[in-house]
This record gives sequence, C-alpha cells and structure tokens, in this order.
Amino acid sequence: MTNLLKYAIAAAMISLSVSAVAESRIDINLKKTGDKVPATLYGVFFEEISGAGDGGLYAEMVRNRGFEEGTLPTGCTLDADGFAAAPTARCYSNDSINNFKVRWGADRGMTAWRTQYADGSQASSQITDEYPLNSATPHSLRIDLSRAHRDVSAVNTGYWGMAIEKGKTYRLSLYLRGEGARRCTASLVDAAGKSLASAQINIDSDGEWHKYDATFVADDSCDKASLSLSFPPEGTIWLDFVSLFPADTYRNRPNGLRRDIATTIEELKPAFIRWPGGCIVEGLTLDNRVNWKETIGDPVKRPGEYDLWGYRSTYGFGYHEFLQFCEDIGADGMFVCNAGMSCLFRNGDYVDGDDLEPLIQDALDAIEYAIGDTSTRWGAERARNGHPEPFPLRYVEVGNENVFGRYAVNYNRFHKAIKERYPQIELITALMFSKDVEKLDEVEIIDPHYYETADWFYNNADVYDKLPSRLPYKVYIGEYAATGRNNLYSSLAEAAFLTGVERNGDKVQLVSYAPLLQNAHYGKGHLIVYDGKQTYGRSNYHLLKAFAENRPDVNVNTVIRGEDTAVPFAPHGFIGLGTANASAEFRDIRIESGGKLVYSSERDGIDGRWSPLRGKWEFGADGTIIQTEASHESIIKLNDLTTGDCTIRLKAKKTDGRESMRVIFGMENEGKYFMADLGSHSNESVIFREISEKGSVSLFDYRNQLPILKDKWYDVCIKIRGNKWTCYLDGKEAYTYNYRVVNKHYAVAGVDKDRKELIVKMVNGRTEPWRTSIALRGGSAANGDARRIVVGADDINAENSFAEPLKISAQESNMKVSGNTIDVECPASSAMILRIPLK
Repeated sequence: MTNLLKYAIAAAMISLSVSAVAESRIDINLKKTGDKVPATLYGVFFEEISGAGDGGLYAEMVRNRGFEEGTLPTGCTLDADGFAAAPTARCYSNDSINNFKVRWGADRGMTAWRTQYADGSQASSQITDEYPLNSATPHSLRIDLSRAHRDVSAVNTGYWGMAIEKGKTYRLSLYLRGEGARRCTASLVDAAGKSLASAQINIDSDGEWHKYDATFVADDSCDKASLSLSFPPEGTIWLDFVSLFPADTYRNRPNGLRRDIATTIEELKPAFIRWPGGCIVEGLTLDNRVNWKETIGDPVKRPGEYDLWGYRSTYGFGYHEFLQFCEDIGADGMFVCNAGMSCLFRNGDYVDGDDLEPLIQDALDAIEYAIGDTSTRWGAERARNGHPEPFPLRYVEVGNENVFGRYAVNYNRFHKAIKERYPQIELITALMFSKDVEKLDEVEIIDPHYYETADWFYNNADVYDKLPSRLPYKVYIGEYAATGRNNLYSSLAEAAFLTGVERNGDKVQLVSYAPLLQNAHYGKGHLIVYDGKQTYGRSNYHLLKAFAENRPDVNVNTVIRGEDTAVPFAPHGFIGLGTANASAEFRDIRIESGGKLVYSSERDGIDGRWSPLRGKWEFGADGTIIQTEASHESIIKLNDLTTGDCTIRLKAKKTDGRESMRVIFGMENEGKYFMADLGSHSNESVIFREISEKGSVSLFDYRNQLPILKDKWYDVCIKIRGNKWTCYLDGKEAYTYNYRVVNKHYAVAGVDKDRKELIVKMVNGRTEPWRTSIALRGGSAANGDARRIVVGADDINAENSFAEPLKISAQESNMKVSGNTIDVECPASSAMILRIPLK
C-alpha cells in the first residue's frame, strides 16, 4: 500500500469523524478549574531585523544619516577578497573555528545617497574622515563645489522612498562645515524633481561645524519622495548627520516613533516588550554585540553598529526609547544582556573568567539605569535624559539562544550578581529544554524558541500538555513563528499552538511572536508589515490580538469528544542516505525487515545498488558511501527495496560542514520521504523530519541538544515500528517519535471572573466548517447573547495586504445561548472565540 493511499485513508477517517456532527462535542467542566492564565502571558519581541527600527518603528526618514554605513562591523577587518572578516577564535559551543565573514562593498558609505548637478549628472564627492563631527560619527560627505558649474545636490532617498503627506509638517536637522559656501536649499522632491516643500539655510562659512534646523509643510503628497540639499557652485562643504522626522510622532516625542506602527503594537496590549533581540544581542562577534550604553543620550553621539541582519543600526530606538515605550503602553520591560559570547551561528567567540566581569557590570548598570535611584550613577543619567522616575523593567534575560556548559557557567555568575543587588528582577536563561539546565544553580524561567513549519505547530499544539505538571522552572516562549507559508494556514497553526500554551498557564508564563516588524522591502512575512506610508497586521496579528484581548483568568477542563484528534500513520517506501550542509561517510549498512536481513552492504555490495539523486557521491573500494560536498542537501537511494517496519543499522561520520547527516526511510520519491536527522537545527539536535509538498516538517516534541561531532564514527540504529520511530546513537536512545496525522480542531476554555463569562477559543485548521456542540457541566449559560468573534477567511491561503489590510481580522456578532448545551459552528479556516455569560 502506498503512502499516498494511506494518507487518503487517514484523511477519510478524520473526515468521517468530523462529519458525524452528533458525535462531535466539546465538554467543558466549569467545576474543574485548571491553572491560572497569567496576565503576563502575551507580549512582544523587538529586534532590529528587516527594518524593524530604522525605516520602521523609529520615525527617522533619512537613511545613513551619519554616512557611517561603510564602517566595518566592530571587531572585523577587511580582507583581500572584500569581506569584513571576524577574528579567528574558537566557538564557545564546540571549539570549532567558524571564520565568519560578510561581503563588504566599497560603495556602502553612500548607501541611500547620491550627489548630482542640477541637470542630474553625477557630481564629484567623497566620504571622508578628515574633519570628524564627533567620535560617534567620524565620517562625513565632502563636496568640492568650486569645481562645479552649477548647483550641486546631495540627495537622500530614505528607506526606499520617503512618504510625504500634503499638509503635514516635517522637521529637518543637519550639520554642515563650510569653507566659502554660503547657502543651502533644502527640499522635499518627488521622483521628477518637483519640489513638495523647501527651506533656505544660510551657512556659516567659517570652517567649523554648525547645526541647522528647518521645518517643512508639504504642498503635495508623494509616496517615493527624496530629500535634496542643494548648494551653489562655490567653496567646499562637509555634510553630516542629516535627520528628518515627521512632526507627528507617537506621543509627539522628539527622536520619536512612527505613530501608526507604534499604535499597531500598542493595540496588541502587550504585557511586556523584549529588547534588543535576538541574535543581535550576541553579535556576529562579541565586539559587534549591542552595547546599550551607546544607545542612550543625544542621537548624534550614538555610534550605531553594523547589524548582523545585513545593515547598520543607528541605535535611534535605543534603551531609553524602549523603556519609554514600555511605560507609554503599560508594558513591563525585558532587557536581554550579552552572556559573554557571540552568536554561535556566526563567529561564536567568547569570554570567561575575569574577562566576564565587565559584562556582568554592564548588565547591573542597565538595571540601575532603568530602576535605580537618581542618587546612583546610572539613575542620575536616566534623569539627565529626561526621566527621573524609574522605568517598568521587570525581566532580564541572560543571552540569546545560547547552549552548553560554558553558557551555564557564565549564567550562574550573572544570576548571582543580579539577584544579590536586584532580587525583584526576574531572570530568564537562554537555555531551552536541555540537560544543560541541570548545570544552573538556580532556574527561574527558560526560553525555548520555535521556528517550524505550520504543520509542526498543528502537530504539537499539545506539546506542553506532555510536560510534567510540576516543573522546577517556568517557561517563556521567547520566539515562535510558523515558517514557509505567509498565509492564514500558518496563522491558524500558530493559533492552534496558542490554545495549548494558554491551557498550560502554570508552565508557560510568557510568549512572544518573532520577528515582530518587517519593512515590505524585506518581504511580508512577519507579524506587522509596513512601507513608508502605511501599515497592516498580518492574519496572525489579528489572531494574536483576539487571543490576548480575550484572555481568561483561569482555565477550565475542556475535552473534544467524538472526534479522532489524530490517526497513527506508518511509513512505507525506499531507504536512503543524505546530508544537509555537511559532507559525510557511511558504511556497514544493514537493513532488517520481517525478521530477515534484506540488505547488507558487506553481503550485497554498494556499486550499482545505490542511485544518487542530489549532490556528489562516491563509492569507496572498502564499501564506504561518501558524500563530498559540505553544502546544500544531498540524497542517495537504495534501489529495488521498499519496506515499512524495519531496523536500519550503519556507521556514519561527518567529515565537514555545520549541519546534519540523514538516514531516510518511507521514501516514495525525491520529494516525499521521512528521515532521522542527525545534527538538525544547525547541528543542535537529533530529530525526525518529513519532506513532502508541505515542505520540510520537523518531527519532535522537544528538541534535544545532541550535536554530531566531526570525524567521529557513530553506530546508528533506526527502528521503524508502525508510527513509533526510535533513533539510537552508539547504543543509546537519542530520540523517539510517534507520528500521527492530526485532525486540525483545537479548543481551550477559561473563565473571566470579573465579567462572569466563559471564554471558549476554537481553532479550525480545516477547509470545511466545524459543526459541534458545547456541553457545560457544573454550571450553565445565562439566557441571552454571547459575543462571537471570528478571525478567518473562505480561502485558507489568503492573507492581508496593503490593498486589503483588514481582509482577515476580528468580526464580531452576537448569538443566543442558554442552558447546558450550545450548538456552534466554527467556520472553515478560522478561529472563533465565544464569550458566554454564565448564571
């Protein structure tokens, strides 16, 4: 029987269970209360990625305002091949030498700028450091005007065009050093060069730096405008730190936030905000990390830093602005400090011993800045920056996505120092679910992250149900997102996952989607999308908003009856081997099925028995199968043998690369198979994986931390028994997984005590309506109207857009309820929330 036929049978079984309306029922026992759903649960995660701050939340309209875009990442040097290269150092996770580098173009310094004559031709200019404005912005743009024959303009296009609105006010500031130059015409212009607004600036031509300000009121609107600074052909000018803000910022703050984006975040009513990230906390090198002390004070004195996501951050949305935003929207602050190591996916360099002390002190200083008395050094600095009262800082996380023993040692030192001085601060470890948690002296909150396909989230909505009822720590799901499909299908998968998160409020205290913000220049896959003019929340934004707005105080026992929540599935197909971003060798392969040895590489040979499908494969004279490319994905298939239940034994060795070796089973074709993935998630874990038209779906409940070492032969054994699969390494169980085809119906319920309402959340990830009933025990609905909130669409592949920003958003209506049984229909491809009044 083919896998396709088995899928069809499984789907038919699910369809039959769903269509039997009389059997489908959601039992809710109002007397059987569960865990409190913490008020802290739903928050947001900010990181400078995809234009989240610069060109996004931070309202600055000039890109590369200080002409520092060409400045190398701190700690890097420019090599002979044109790369910004990190220093050679061992990675903290496994002592590898990553030699991280990034392509560095010579023209980066003029990013978003051009100089031109009045007729449009290019003028002579250069980025120079000969007269630095200050140490934070040492470069400037020099234009020798005396060699020109007509006006010369320095033009900035902003973040892929400046959106100018008729009648709105814009405030310009810039620094000029002039020798013989006397005038500047500052204008906002459209693509044809037509002026939308202009102002005249008289230059002090004394060879000193001076700051100039101008205010514009736009005569017309343009979505792709530019800022033009035009100079007559006389003398020489040096231009630096050119800044343009709309007057109408969020809460009208100077150096402020873009009102529409900030408001969109505020409307989520987040309980906390995390800052500054994310991988940028660690940096591509340790020197490249975010230094919070460089992000406060006068913006012109903030040096900024090359962001490992591919552009330079101005630090305009700095530590102070983050804390101010928390206060403005009533959220707690969560500061993430560096744990003494850079990102292991980049360079991974680290410090320990006495060299860690400055970083511990830096974290203590950050807390003091936020909540310290004004008599303290950093509390006084906060007051000088305009905020004498403490900010609402509640959490500190030590590091980001760090692993293994070196991190545990560093964390213990941070935890001890912070708790001694600030016992009220709640500490979060960057460790996920791993044995390394046992190395921590004290654990308050751990931080697992989930970037998986939609089907992983559908499959694992119950993942926290499987944990012990009493954990020695709480959980902060710091980052989660369904990857691969930016549509309602993925958003409903995330909502399904949130039903399980909410049901386990005793375990999960905080959760935040990531990434939060995305300039449309980089794509349209994050929670909130915008360009220079407009903003919209994706479907997952509206689902998250509805979940947060309808958070109950306490869970009540909720069980879906009369439906198969999942159907076991057993694979059948070809056997194969593979790699991903790694080279490897395989030998001594034995496959047993039905109590018989059906293939042995020693007995049956390898030449002619195996067919390469992708990658470069060689066959050694000693019976070794060799994959020679440490890049991309490679597959080789054993010919003429298909099997279901089986045991696969072999020896495997990774010879190079960063990721995984793979043992493939149940293969129907090159695009449909299962595997044991040895070194998954950048060589962090051993899991199972499914490849199909759905993409690459990780199959795990909790990722272990089990890296595959280079140049080590492993004894590998994979046992396939129906839907139960187990992988052994060197005789020890590495991972076991039970595979199921899930029925995409989910429900969770709780009580809002103040309103005396039952809140029922239902997610229907299927393309037909879910007709069922709610059966109440231990209480009943009050006669009257219940609120019905639906977020969904007819097309499960639909998504919001600039043209239809509210296509998928919360739609409210009323429905009559009474008694103990309520017939309901959750529309196809939707989440539905019912607020039912109780007697």
